[in-house]
Amino acid sequence: MKREYHLIINGQKQGPYSETDLRQFVIYPNTLIWYQGLSNWTEAMYLQEMSSYIVQPSYNAPNRVMSNQRVSISYSSDNNYVTVTTDTERIHYQYADFGERFVARLLDSLIVIIPSCFFPIVSGWLYFALMQSSDQQATVGQNVMKIRVLDCAGEKVTFGQASGRYFAGILSGMMMLIGYFMFFWTDKKQTLHDNLAETIVVREIGRERVDSFKS
Repeated sequence: MKREYHLIINGQKQGPYSETDLRQFVIYPNTLIWYQGLSNWTEAMYLQEMSSYIVQPSYNAPNRVMSNQRVSISYSSDNNYVTVTTDTERIHYQYADFGERFVARLLDSLIVIIPSCFFPIVSGWLYFALMQSSDQQATVGQNVMKIRVLDCAGEKVTFGQASGRYFAGILSGMMMLIGYFMFFWTDKKQTLHDNLAETIVVREIGRERVDSFKS
């Protein structure tokens, strides 16, 4: 009989899940797990069979202050997940895949195509820069695909940073699209314009209150 796992995610019991199902979750060393045969809920770090599932932060950016909150970011060692921690919550992200980014860009191009006929470059620049530096942290197309742009320190990008990213995107397209295809071989799934602007594109997969980790 195959083992079935139960987890506590965001303070809620979830499961049962098979071993294959566990791949969809961000499991930290202190994630509580139970399965038949365990006498009590146990932290993942104490279960040998969980070692390949546990996300171990490999890099921590220095704490920064934004909106009166300290912000730090951790990148998982398998180059798939990003965790942003503030004073009040921990937000888990997965890198947006190439297809999600492509569809978002296609939708945004349809939105700006008419204004661009009257105000070339300016309309596209203001659209992308204003929306990506807003509280939404995303264009209309990115919102549809449920992805957003962060800077590499885990914070909202500034207007200047979003502007630089937009114009660097033109450079990505001029290089026979190689700047876009850099996505496939960079650790943080960054295109050339992401790299130059120090940004990442992610999809939220969960969040928890920080005090839920306190004993």
